[in-house]
Amino acid sequence: MKFGLLIILIALLVVMVLYLGKGPKANPVSQSLTNLDKAKAVSLEPILLQVEAALAAYADENGSYPDDLENLVPRCLPRTDLLVDPWGTRLRLEKDDQQNSFLICAGPDRIFATGDDSRRSL
Repeated sequence: MKFGLLIILIALLVVMVLYLGKGPKANPVSQSLTNLDKAKAVSLEPILLQVEAALAAYADENGSYPDDLENLVPRCLPRTDLLVDPWGTRLRLEKDDQQNSFLICAGPDRIFATGDDSRRSL
């Protein structure tokens, strides 16, 4: 499984490099920040998939998702750094009023509940 995620990440990075190479040229500083955020967004997907798989394994063993993502370590995830997004913010597990669970990443602005968040329904 480790190698499968690594292959997917490498393939996504290659696609990203090819895609970004064709974009319009802007201010080099702002362009590099934009490109960096795009690269981080691509690397987010394998992280979310790994945490979702760990949550599913936890739910299979315990009958429900944990109250805190830290409860996944070490039984379902080997390290706590796997709970951090590419921008350095810890992922969150939240429930709505109907008790639906969501895995949330704060995104590039590192602030939750803004337009750049990634919200995955579990």
